[in-house]
Amino acid sequence: GDNLFRFPGMLKLLRFDPLDFIAQVVSRFRRERIDGVLSTDEYLGALIAAVVARRLGLPGADPEKIALAQHKFLSRQHQKQIAPAATPDFTLVPVPARGAPLPLEFPFFLKPVKGTYSVLAARVDSPRAFRDHVDFGPLEKFYLRRVIRPFNDLLEACTDFDLDASYFIGEELLEGSQVTVDGFAFDGAVETLGVVDSVMFPGTSTFERFEYPSRLPPAVQARIEELARRLVRGMGMRDGQFNVELVYEPRRDEIKIVEINPRMSYQFADLYEKVDGRNSYDILLDLTLGRRPWFRRGDGRCRCAASFVLRTFQGARVTKVPSRGQIERFRQRHTGSRVKVYGWAGQSLQAEMKAVGSYRYAVVNAGAGTRSDLFATYRQAVEHLAFAFA
Repeated sequence: GDNLFRFPGMLKLLRFDPLDFIAQVVSRFRRERIDGVLSTDEYLGALIAAVVARRLGLPGADPEKIALAQHKFLSRQHQKQIAPAATPDFTLVPVPARGAPLPLEFPFFLKPVKGTYSVLAARVDSPRAFRDHVDFGPLEKFYLRRVIRPFNDLLEACTDFDLDASYFIGEELLEGSQVTVDGFAFDGAVETLGVVDSVMFPGTSTFERFEYPSRLPPAVQARIEELARRLVRGMGMRDGQFNVELVYEPRRDEIKIVEINPRMSYQFADLYEKVDGRNSYDILLDLTLGRRPWFRRGDGRCRCAASFVLRTFQGARVTKVPSRGQIERFRQRHTGSRVKVYGWAGQSLQAEMKAVGSYRYAVVNAGAGTRSDLFATYRQAVEHLAFAFA
């Protein structure tokens, strides 16, 4: 299996006790007046924020519904009830998996029941590849249990689920154009913001860029958004933000569900601001304070926007990153652009290369009046933001 010693954030997760953290936060803020609790964290933050808000009597999403969406196997079971035609075939995979029957035919997609950032998620093409992916050594199994333990502790405290997250899930491979639908629910009313195209690096399942608005036909986008709303209502998510990842296959004119995430897509927040004039962090703040959010499409200064992922698939370490001055000059030339740099000169890439297969070294968000101008900004980012690897 993947070397779990190199799992990103491993040391923090090994020491983290979510129930103790929640108790400390609740104890402190019962004595202080606060108006809301929020998080956009990928792994545990949204669920912890919901639990804290509930215990303090503040507005927030239902913790059990967040946990249901995050438990990929139980979520798939609910998806199959709500939208059977849109739900791919799936199966629960125990770890270790020796001797376990696999109803899915190879190839299929394999990922943890509770994952983050695609770590330990991969296509498997043969029984040998499957065994290599899930056959962990004794110490790796120990680390895997410790990584999953915080979420399992929260499941036990906040739900009556009879299945924890100590499994993998195998899923039918999906082909087509992948998209993400962001939205929110307030007092049971569900609204979608729009459809973002999620574009992969050729021949991979790794994201290269996210473009808004989608270039799919308007009628297809309308079906995608309606399916997302139906899923969120069917999952019982009455309050909070969500993003639903789906795939559209044009030859069969089919829409399939990738997954439901009970949080905002924070990487897209300013894409909506650029095109629609409303940042999805503003929506998060409204929901956190118990206010009904507002959103109107097309009120922004740009016709299109994108989040470009600068990524390398080779190299052992970072040897050079752009200076603050270089980043600031780029932002001044491209008004409204945002640059997020990951890592530092001298950083080893071994952990991310092992766990994910590539290294995301920067994200550039930009907006423009035309798609050609948008990609011109991207090309200048690649040219003028100086990164190097060895």
